[in-house]
Amino acid sequence: MLETRDLHKTYQAGDAKVDALRGVSLKILPGEIVAITGPSGCGKSTLLHILGALDTPTSGQAYVDGLPLHSMNDDALTGLRQLKIGFVFQFFHLLPTLTVEENVLLPLLLSGRADATGKTRAHDLLESVGLSDRRLHRPHQLSGGQMQRAALARALVHRPSVLLADEPTGNLDSASSAAVVDLLTSLARREKTTVVLVTHSVDVAAAADRRIGLVDGRIHS
Repeated sequence: MLETRDLHKTYQAGDAKVDALRGVSLKILPGEIVAITGPSGCGKSTLLHILGALDTPTSGQAYVDGLPLHSMNDDALTGLRQLKIGFVFQFFHLLPTLTVEENVLLPLLLSGRADATGKTRAHDLLESVGLSDRRLHRPHQLSGGQMQRAALARALVHRPSVLLADEPTGNLDSASSAAVVDLLTSLARREKTTVVLVTHSVDVAAAADRRIGLVDGRIHS
């Protein structure tokens, strides 16, 4: 489902060059839940952003479901994100002026699929994450755990092949973190979605099928 071959990413920081990734090659199978771990600055988020078609490598190759991200233009990458990739971020990124239901529907609205079937799908997911009674609330009326559950429903509403989560529990207390991880893994298995999550948490990483450790932009375990 996901593959990289000798992936390099270099950033220019003033007069200095920063090598965020230094030859990362990996394969992630369909339906697998993989945690990417490592110290801050080791390249975890950079790798996730390249897999999510949010960034491009300096060199090397990246594939999602056999599609070569490294050779696709911006329009093609946008279409791929809309159809095949769901995102969950540390800071939720719910739109404050929209209701919970409208936030969950947003990926379908952007791709022109917010019809009756899409709305039923959103309602079903809100029930699955325990927010059906909060669907008309605004994000500021939710707790952090509830906002992340809404973000998870939004990430899955368009039935993506891949779910990418960047520190999904980074802003949550331990109880909310455990609940979100349980939901994320159980929904992913139910939906047969491949998951890659970046985390500093040992407990979150333990919920994955496999862990990939990065150090200084390279896979070390």
